[in-house]
Amino acid sequence: MSPNVLPGDLVMFLFATSAILGGIMAGFFFAYSASVVLALETLSADAYTTVMRPINESVRNPAFGVAFFGAIAVPVVGAAIVLLRGYWTSQYGQLFLAGVTVYLIGTIAVTVMVHFPMNDDIATWSVESPPDDWAAVRARWALWNHVRTTAAIVSFALYIGALVTLGV
Repeated sequence: MSPNVLPGDLVMFLFATSAILGGIMAGFFFAYSASVVLALETLSADAYTTVMRPINESVRNPAFGVAFFGAIAVPVVGAAIVLLRGYWTSQYGQLFLAGVTVYLIGTIAVTVMVHFPMNDDIATWSVESPPDDWAAVRARWALWNHVRTTAAIVSFALYIGALVTLGV
């Protein structure tokens, strides 16, 4: 199919759903960076350890799971169709693929490679005697949260750009 031909309803649905889910995740990460991370920076070692455990446990819930995994699965399906149908040569296809790439690397890879291991480590800390480097861990966790937040926002903007380019 020629990349100059507008894609069908399925692709438009996948683009729009990717933007919605990407926006939800960008909002989640932004709200966390702009409030929770700032509050965590004021806590002592024992309070930080005590607070991080339930945060990391409570985020594992069905509503978050749908948004988190949906923001991966839907864009990946959309990207596969963009690539297979040759839409990658169009501006909307390039914007969408850039959004998927930024999200997968800047948000998901950071979460899996940085935050998951750090969260697992924090879960083993003793409230009575957190590790000596706890403040450095907190700072690293916060920094990488800001990175994934920025990536999620950029990805969302790219999805919106793809939709605008399509005239949706």
